Amino acid sequence: MVGGVSVVPDERVFRRHPARAVVSAVVVSAALSAAALFILPQFLPRRMDISTRGTIVLVVAIALTLVVFASIFWLRNTRVVVRSDSVEVGRAGNREVYDRATTGFRSKITEHRTNGLRSGITRALIIYTSGREITVELAGFTRSTFNDLMAMLNPIAHPPVADPVEAARARAQLPSSFTVDSSGERRLASGLAIGAAVSLVAAVAVAIVAASPGFLDSELSALVLMVPFAGLAGIGLAIGAVLRRRVLKAIPARIEVSHHGIRLDDVDLPFAQLTRIWLTPTGYPVRRVKFERAAGRPSTHVLGSGRVQMTPDYSDFLLAVRAETAHLPELLRLDLE
Repeated sequence: MVGGVSVVPDERVFRRHPARAVVSAVVVSAALSAAALFILPQFLPRRMDISTRGTIVLVVAIALTLVVFASIFWLRNTRVVVRSDSVEVGRAGNREVYDRATTGFRSKITEHRTNGLRSGITRALIIYTSGREITVELAGFTRSTFNDLMAMLNPIAHPPVADPVEAARARAQLPSSFTVDSSGERRLASGLAIGAAVSLVAAVAVAIVAASPGFLDSELSALVLMVPFAGLAGIGLAIGAVLRRRVLKAIPARIEVSHHGIRLDDVDLPFAQLTRIWLTPTGYPVRRVKFERAAGRPSTHVLGSGRVQMTPDYSDFLLAVRAETAHLPELLRLDLE
């Protein structure tokens, strides 16, 4: 098994990785046992002797550990078995088999935030069958495992066309040249850089003035409080500017799609040298393409966002790549973040 995926003849099995499940169970059970150790004694009678208290806490800790391991390895141990004609979904003792010909599958990804900060992601499989919609949460599935699963259930690869002339005619109707306008991203990076420079200059200027004799005794002495705040703001804006500059470097100005590969500005990426092309769905707020090479590091490029516009549209780019990689059905995948 690699990355939660097992391959056997005529089927592929997708599940959470056992090592990740063990780590999760150990961490959760340790946290609950520690909470029981510190919290439970406060609710026990004060007259109870120490050995009895220890026994009660130990029993509760063991019970919590068993519940956690049972939940993670049984109740939440969902696996999906994909075969050529059917899909089996569920856990031990509660599995259902769906006919692929009459069942629809869709992904659902929910991002959780705590106080505005990203705290986790829940991945689920939506199943449409016999007029019903069933949601199956795939706890512990990694991003790569989930993407591989959805690629098996909903392949993005262009279906083979029997007539090569008709296939070429269909490809000819799609655009092959695309331009990417990153001026919005460039303005943001420049604005952050200017803001960082102004903040740091202001902090240095006030620090120099504050060092002059008698300044701290004057009515303007409160300005010295600007130094740490302006300095921190300048550092934060500078970091933001550096990050946006990195994004800018990953945005090509021109893209060419051909039957042999993709050209980003002056860089050629032949399909023969790529092991995988990952494209984000068209409805995502940020559209990216990621190239995995047989030799070398993967590269990711931003092709669309609120500040980056592709012409023609990103959906046309996805269709063009899909058509040109029809002879390599395993090359193109959707990256479900």
